[in-house]
Amino acid sequence: MSAITDLQATIQTSFGALSSREKRMVGGAGLAIAVFVVFMVSFSFSNKAEAIRHRTAEKLLKLDEVQTLAAGYRDAKARQDALEAQLRASNVRLVSYLEEKAKPAGIELPSINPKADVPLEGSKIVESAVEVTLTDVKLNRLVDFLQAIEAGPGIVKVKYLRLEPRPNSATPENGTVTAWLTVATYKLK
Repeated sequence: MSAITDLQATIQTSFGALSSREKRMVGGAGLAIAVFVVFMVSFSFSNKAEAIRHRTAEKLLKLDEVQTLAAGYRDAKARQDALEAQLRASNVRLVSYLEEKAKPAGIELPSINPKADVPLEGSKIVESAVEVTLTDVKLNRLVDFLQAIEAGPGIVKVKYLRLEPRPNSATPENGTVTAWLTVATYKLK
Protein backbone atom coordinates (compact mmCIF):
# COMPACT_ATOMS: atom_id res chain seq x y z
CA MET A 1 0.00 0.00 0.00
CA SER A 2 2.89 2.35 0.71
CA ALA A 3 4.13 1.89 -2.88
CA ILE A 4 0.85 3.25 -4.19
CA THR A 5 0.95 6.26 -1.85
CA ASP A 6 4.61 6.89 -2.83
CA LEU A 7 3.66 6.77 -6.55
CA GLN A 8 0.72 9.11 -5.93
CA ALA A 9 2.95 11.57 -4.06
CA THR A 10 5.56 11.49 -6.86
CA ILE A 11 2.88 12.17 -9.51
CA GLN A 12 1.44 15.07 -7.49
CA THR A 13 4.85 16.72 -6.99
CA SER A 14 5.70 16.24 -10.70
CA PHE A 15 2.31 17.66 -11.74
CA GLY A 16 2.74 20.57 -9.30
CA ALA A 17 6.09 21.44 -10.88
CA LEU A 18 4.48 21.84 -14.35
CA SER A 19 3.46 25.18 -15.75
CA SER A 20 -0.23 25.93 -16.33
CA ARG A 21 0.14 25.31 -20.08
CA GLU A 22 1.81 21.94 -19.45
CA LYS A 23 -0.90 21.09 -16.90
CA ARG A 24 -3.58 21.74 -19.57
CA MET A 25 -1.71 19.56 -22.07
CA VAL A 26 -1.32 16.71 -19.56
CA GLY A 27 -5.01 17.08 -18.59
CA GLY A 28 -6.05 17.04 -22.28
CA ALA A 29 -3.89 13.97 -22.90
CA GLY A 30 -5.37 12.29 -19.83
CA LEU A 31 -8.87 13.17 -21.02
CA ALA A 32 -8.09 11.82 -24.50
CA ILE A 33 -6.76 8.60 -22.97
CA ALA A 34 -9.84 8.31 -20.75
CA VAL A 35 -12.18 8.88 -23.75
CA PHE A 36 -10.21 6.31 -25.77
CA VAL A 37 -10.44 3.75 -22.96
CA VAL A 38 -14.20 4.34 -22.58
CA PHE A 39 -14.62 4.04 -26.37
CA MET A 40 -12.63 0.79 -26.50
CA VAL A 41 -14.52 -0.72 -23.58
CA SER A 42 -17.93 0.22 -25.03
CA PHE A 43 -16.87 -0.93 -28.53
CA SER A 44 -15.66 -4.22 -27.08
CA PHE A 45 -18.95 -4.71 -25.18
CA SER A 46 -20.92 -3.79 -28.29
CA ASN A 47 -19.01 -6.31 -30.42
CA LYS A 48 -19.39 -8.96 -27.75
CA ALA A 49 -23.15 -8.29 -27.49
CA GLU A 50 -23.52 -8.41 -31.28
CA ALA A 51 -21.60 -11.70 -31.44
CA ILE A 52 -23.84 -13.15 -28.73
CA ARG A 53 -26.98 -11.98 -30.62
CA HIS A 54 -25.63 -13.50 -33.85
CA ARG A 55 -24.84 -16.85 -32.19
CA THR A 56 -28.25 -16.85 -30.52
CA ALA A 57 -29.97 -16.22 -33.86
CA GLU A 58 -27.95 -19.04 -35.47
CA LYS A 59 -28.85 -21.41 -32.65
CA LEU A 60 -32.53 -20.47 -32.95
CA LEU A 61 -32.40 -21.23 -36.70
CA LYS A 62 -30.72 -24.56 -36.01
CA LEU A 63 -33.30 -25.32 -33.32
CA ASP A 64 -36.12 -24.59 -35.80
CA GLU A 65 -34.42 -26.86 -38.34
CA VAL A 66 -34.06 -29.62 -35.75
CA GLN A 67 -37.72 -29.28 -34.79
CA THR A 68 -38.75 -29.49 -38.46
CA LEU A 69 -36.54 -32.51 -39.01
CA ALA A 70 -37.87 -34.14 -35.83
CA ALA A 71 -41.45 -33.67 -37.00
CA GLY A 72 -40.54 -35.10 -40.42
CA TYR A 73 -38.77 -38.00 -38.75
CA ARG A 74 -41.79 -38.74 -36.56
CA ASP A 75 -44.05 -38.77 -39.62
CA ALA A 76 -41.65 -40.97 -41.59
CA LYS A 77 -41.19 -43.30 -38.60
CA ALA A 78 -44.98 -43.58 -38.17
CA ARG A 79 -45.38 -44.44 -41.89
CA GLN A 80 -42.54 -46.97 -41.64
CA ASP A 81 -44.05 -48.55 -38.51
CA ALA A 82 -47.46 -48.77 -40.21
CA LEU A 83 -45.90 -50.35 -43.29
CA GLU A 84 -43.92 -52.82 -41.16
CA ALA A 85 -47.10 -53.74 -39.26
CA GLN A 86 -48.82 -54.30 -42.58
CA LEU A 87 -45.90 -56.42 -43.75
CA ARG A 88 -45.94 -58.48 -40.52
CA ALA A 89 -49.65 -59.09 -40.95
CA SER A 90 -49.22 -59.97 -44.63
CA ASN A 91 -49.40 -63.72 -45.05
CA VAL A 92 -50.93 -63.96 -48.51
CA ARG A 93 -50.68 -67.22 -50.45
CA LEU A 94 -50.61 -65.79 -53.95
CA VAL A 95 -51.88 -68.77 -55.93
CA SER A 96 -54.99 -69.31 -53.81
CA TYR A 97 -55.44 -65.54 -53.41
CA LEU A 98 -55.44 -65.01 -57.20
CA GLU A 99 -57.83 -67.91 -57.74
CA GLU A 100 -60.13 -66.45 -55.09
CA LYS A 101 -60.10 -63.02 -56.79
CA ALA A 102 -60.49 -64.44 -60.32
CA LYS A 103 -63.83 -66.18 -59.69
CA PRO A 104 -65.88 -63.03 -58.92
CA ALA A 105 -64.32 -61.27 -61.92
CA GLY A 106 -65.27 -64.19 -64.19
CA ILE A 107 -61.71 -65.03 -65.17
CA GLU A 108 -60.08 -68.43 -65.48
CA LEU A 109 -56.43 -68.75 -64.55
CA PRO A 110 -54.98 -71.38 -66.89
CA SER A 111 -51.34 -70.64 -66.07
CA ILE A 112 -49.85 -69.58 -62.72
CA ASN A 113 -46.10 -69.98 -62.33
CA PRO A 114 -44.71 -69.27 -58.85
CA LYS A 115 -41.29 -67.66 -58.67
CA ALA A 116 -38.75 -68.19 -55.91
CA ASP A 117 -38.90 -65.87 -52.90
CA VAL A 118 -36.37 -63.06 -53.24
CA PRO A 119 -35.10 -60.85 -50.39
CA LEU A 120 -35.08 -57.19 -51.42
CA GLU A 121 -31.62 -55.68 -51.46
CA GLY A 122 -30.64 -53.92 -48.25
CA SER A 123 -33.81 -54.70 -46.32
CA LYS A 124 -35.59 -57.30 -44.22
CA ILE A 125 -38.37 -57.65 -46.80
CA VAL A 126 -38.97 -60.77 -48.87
CA GLU A 127 -40.83 -60.67 -52.17
CA SER A 128 -42.98 -63.60 -53.31
CA ALA A 129 -44.18 -63.42 -56.90
CA VAL A 130 -46.13 -65.41 -59.48
CA GLU A 131 -46.40 -65.03 -63.22
CA VAL A 132 -49.89 -65.32 -64.68
CA THR A 133 -50.91 -65.69 -68.32
CA LEU A 134 -54.50 -64.92 -69.27
CA THR A 135 -55.72 -65.64 -72.79
CA ASP A 136 -58.87 -64.30 -74.41
CA VAL A 137 -59.99 -62.28 -71.42
CA LYS A 138 -62.38 -59.34 -71.73
CA LEU A 139 -60.74 -56.04 -70.92
CA ASN A 140 -63.41 -54.93 -68.42
CA ARG A 141 -63.10 -58.22 -66.51
CA LEU A 142 -59.31 -57.88 -66.48
CA VAL A 143 -59.61 -54.37 -65.00
CA ASP A 144 -61.98 -55.64 -62.29
CA PHE A 145 -59.57 -58.50 -61.54
CA LEU A 146 -56.54 -56.19 -61.25
CA GLN A 147 -58.42 -53.82 -58.96
CA ALA A 148 -59.53 -56.69 -56.75
CA ILE A 149 -55.96 -57.99 -56.52
CA GLU A 150 -54.50 -54.73 -55.23
CA ALA A 151 -57.45 -53.92 -52.96
CA GLY A 152 -57.03 -57.08 -50.89
CA PRO A 153 -55.40 -57.65 -47.52
CA GLY A 154 -51.68 -57.26 -47.05
CA ILE A 155 -49.42 -55.77 -49.67
CA VAL A 156 -50.15 -57.28 -53.06
CA LYS A 157 -49.04 -55.41 -56.18
CA VAL A 158 -49.14 -56.02 -59.91
CA LYS A 159 -45.48 -55.51 -60.81
CA TYR A 160 -45.67 -56.19 -64.52
CA LEU A 161 -48.51 -56.10 -67.03
CA ARG A 162 -48.33 -56.70 -70.75
CA LEU A 163 -51.45 -56.65 -72.92
CA GLU A 164 -51.84 -57.85 -76.47
CA PRO A 165 -55.18 -57.37 -78.25
CA ARG A 166 -56.68 -60.41 -79.89
CA PRO A 167 -57.12 -60.03 -83.67
CA ASN A 168 -60.64 -61.50 -83.59
CA SER A 169 -61.96 -58.70 -81.32
CA ALA A 170 -64.81 -56.83 -82.98
CA THR A 171 -64.55 -53.57 -80.99
CA PRO A 172 -61.88 -52.37 -78.57
CA GLU A 173 -64.42 -51.85 -75.75
CA ASN A 174 -65.77 -55.40 -75.86
CA GLY A 175 -62.62 -56.97 -77.26
CA THR A 176 -60.50 -59.60 -75.67
CA VAL A 177 -56.83 -59.43 -74.85
CA THR A 178 -54.05 -61.74 -73.85
CA ALA A 179 -52.40 -60.54 -70.65
CA TRP A 180 -49.14 -61.45 -68.99
CA LEU A 181 -48.72 -60.20 -65.48
CA THR A 182 -46.46 -60.61 -62.51
CA VAL A 183 -48.11 -60.25 -59.12
CA ALA A 184 -46.01 -59.91 -55.98
CA THR A 185 -46.60 -59.82 -52.25
CA TYR A 186 -44.18 -58.75 -49.57
CA LYS A 187 -43.49 -59.83 -46.00
CA LEU A 188 -40.81 -59.42 -43.35
CA LYS A 189 -38.16 -62.12 -42.98
